Amino acid sequence: MKRWFRLPFKSFLLGGVVLFIARTVWAAACCGGASAAPAVISGDDRALITSSYSFTEVAVDNVDAHGVWHKWDQHQQVQTFRLEGAHLISDRWQAGFTLPVVKRSHVKQTHEGLGDVAASLGYEYLTDWDYNPYRPKGIGFLQLTLPTAKARAESENGGLDSEGNGFFALGVGTLLTKIVGTYDLFATLEAHRSFQKKFSNAQMSGTLKPGSGGSLGLGAGYNLKDWRFGAAVTWTYEDAVKIDGPSPSPGAVERFATGVLSLGYLIEDEWTGTLSYADQTLFGSPVNTSLGKTLSLGLQKRWAR
Repeated sequence: MKRWFRLPFKSFLLGGVVLFIARTVWAAACCGGASAAPAVISGDDRALITSSYSFTEVAVDNVDAHGVWHKWDQHQQVQTFRLEGAHLISDRWQAGFTLPVVKRSHVKQTHEGLGDVAASLGYEYLTDWDYNPYRPKGIGFLQLTLPTAKARAESENGGLDSEGNGFFALGVGTLLTKIVGTYDLFATLEAHRSFQKKFSNAQMSGTLKPGSGGSLGLGAGYNLKDWRFGAAVTWTYEDAVKIDGPSPSPGAVERFATGVLSLGYLIEDEWTGTLSYADQTLFGSPVNTSLGKTLSLGLQKRWAR
């Protein structure tokens, strides 16, 4: 196939890299009730499926409610295997799913299990069929997250067996993308509400009451033939998770920011590979969270319309 018309190839590469970066960024923190990024088709595709593997080394074990950083001698490590996909329902409507498996290790202890499964529904409310030089492509989405993993408060060993946030959550958001010559820009905005649940462990029991949260991400990339070099920053906020019961707790808000560098390659017209590095110790004023450094590798298969 001749490569003189580059725009569709940039669209494929941008779509694969943007969504892979979003998952790396939004899923990194260990605490709170944040939703994972939804599986969304952002390129000129009919369907896609993505598999990815990420390895996180916790660099700062705890940032307390006052913003003081604490590092221990032994750090937790997290491996995440993720399968996700999306399919068009019509020209502008789409549905997707996310299925993560998380493995946490600390010293000689290891726990592995299913993370929080999510389903999403998206709508392309700003089209780019005429390649307008100014108007971005805009996709809005709804996401339902299921508590298929333990919440951190349900853990028997300090969160090591907590593979997700463990709450029902309903989220809404948008993804905006724009290609300008050899450059691309994207922005993501998401807000969600998590719902309360009963819990118990060996030490206590009661009701977990999470609140609302959200994230804002901005990124850009430079495209050179079949390669894309990109960078992004995402800021994430979560309300406090309150505990009602015999030992009540008001909880504390969670806040952190994640910087990402990425390298994407268009292997073939319908295959994209992505390598990315994410660091949560560089930006923002984090509170009530751990901070990690993550290396991720992803492979995406797309089917054209």
